Amino acid sequence: MNKIEDILALCIKDIKSGRSTLADCLDRYPSLRQDLEPLLKIALSITEPPPIKPANSFRVQAKVQLMEHIHAERSRRKSWRSFSVAGINKQIWNVDWLKTVTLIVAIVVAVSALGTVTAYASQDSLPGEILYPVKIGTEQIRRALTTDDISKVELELTFAGIRLQEIEALAIKAPNNVMMAVNGYETNIEMAIKKAEQARDSSSSTRVLEMVSLGISQHLSMLDSIEEGIPEAVKEASKRAKEISIRDYVKALRLLAQRDPTRATEMNIDTMRGRLNRASTKADKGDSIEVGEALRQFEELRKFGEEIVEISEMWGYGTSGVDELNARATSAQLEVLGSIYMKVSEDTKRGIEEAITVLIDGHRQAVKRLQEKGVPTELYEELPLPNEILEKLKENISKQEHSEPGSGEEPGNGEEPGSGEEPSNGEEPGNGEGPGSGEEPDSGEGPGNGEGPGSGEEPDSGGEPGSGKGPVN
Repeated sequence: MNKIEDILALCIKDIKSGRSTLADCLDRYPSLRQDLEPLLKIALSITEPPPIKPANSFRVQAKVQLMEHIHAERSRRKSWRSFSVAGINKQIWNVDWLKTVTLIVAIVVAVSALGTVTAYASQDSLPGEILYPVKIGTEQIRRALTTDDISKVELELTFAGIRLQEIEALAIKAPNNVMMAVNGYETNIEMAIKKAEQARDSSSSTRVLEMVSLGISQHLSMLDSIEEGIPEAVKEASKRAKEISIRDYVKALRLLAQRDPTRATEMNIDTMRGRLNRASTKADKGDSIEVGEALRQFEELRKFGEEIVEISEMWGYGTSGVDELNARATSAQLEVLGSIYMKVSEDTKRGIEEAITVLIDGHRQAVKRLQEKGVPTELYEELPLPNEILEKLKENISKQEHSEPGSGEEPGNGEEPGSGEEPSNGEEPGNGEGPGSGEEPDSGEGPGNGEGPGSGEEPDSGGEPGSGKGPVN
């Protein structure tokens, strides 16, 4: 006896009967110890599943449903042509249909050969392990036997959740295999979206797209938790899974927005709230990198919110419902951003200032559209930001508006940007002389001679209106 399957079966039998222990079996086959030990541990941890004996009525109903499905698939997929050979008509079947049938039969035969216990044991296996192909095979069988649109999508979301569990387990046990689970997650999510699109009626399609979007949003929260407990070396893999989640979340929500933009907006706002809460939690811990990452995800979703407004308009739903939701949500979002702002370093604050500025601008546009449609907006006009943040924002906006490229000076010191430039006559600024002080520059008459718009004269080339100053040379 040298096959590991035979040795495994013998060891299980001896251990369960009490004739041997796990250590005895491993000592008996030292050359197989590395492969034998994990298999034995899995097998011994399995309790025999309870006996299940389906009722006769269930068997009859299942058989009828199976035959109806087979006939329906045959009618849909079979394409044939007839030709006569010696007077006998023959049918040529579609190759894809034959491949599908062959694959299903092969999986069923393989699992049957392995036995119920092996298939049951494979459910705890991970990518790279011996029984993992059996686990994937059983998932394929479940797909083949599922015919309802909603159940198909639910199944793919279930498999996607299993892939996330595998990511967490592999991060500790086999870090090199983590990307296998990430790739599997991507496949399951994309299959869920595809099957949602293929739903046979519009009501089912809307429901399953909402289901997919909600499921992926929950996956983001799961990945947040997974990141907390895994080594730094594999966090890039979990971040890749997050990128996939957000990308496919937007894809699913875009399809939902074409059917129900109000619901799509509600779900997007909820997911944005989750990203802000993530940023706030990380700000409490002083983790500026993760704060920045969560805010980047928030901004990606905020931009998509603008796209939903466009979709709503394009598909004839109007924008009032979407705008009201966004305007109402902005207050809460700004409040959280203001709280985060007070906790982070100066370097991180600049990014939050930009996020707040963009959010306020989007809010104003939403309120303006509502006002144009005669919708009351009093509840949305006051935004809850601390004075410190508002003053900082005003200061930064003022700097941006007055700064001139190439001036070489930082604005904000109380002087007009560019006023610290050395005038052309060599005089030091600030001594009451120079362009605009009434003195004539070396170049002679021109802008900066104390005359300009507001003095009754038209400005010469490039003078600033109403400032009495010429351009910076």
